[in-house]
Amino acid sequence: MKKILIDTSAWAAISDNKDRHHASALNFIKKINGKYKLITTNYVLDETYTLLLMNAGYQTTIAFKQRIDIMVASQVLEIVWIDDAIANRSWQIFTKFNVDKEWSFTDCTSYAVMKQLNIAEAFILDHHFAQMGFVKQP
Repeated sequence: MKKILIDTSAWAAISDNKDRHHASALNFIKKINGKYKLITTNYVLDETYTLLLMNAGYQTTIAFKQRIDIMVASQVLEIVWIDDAIANRSWQIFTKFNVDKEWSFTDCTSYAVMKQLNIAEAFILDHHFAQMGFVKQP
């Protein structure tokens, strides 16, 4: 089964019905259901919890975490935990590419994970992953 990394902007769009990409994000996640193994990281989830709390509120954030737990338990979603080795590779990526880019450190950890797991596609709503050479979905 193909793998796709889901980034913060996609999780937020799926979960926040006020997000301008909400409908298209829901349509895309339904479209890939059962066709991809979903991958995310603890750093992406950290960003998402904070973003949802600030933009959509406490209840939406708690509901999101509950859905994440269900997806992990049903093996639809795998969470990759950023360890020292990935963090060190991510810092190398951060310092190498941010001379002329604006990739967050979390984006750099996602880059390292995608390279490590041979993931070519990312469900993302900004241009950074396309800059990295990955296929941006949708």
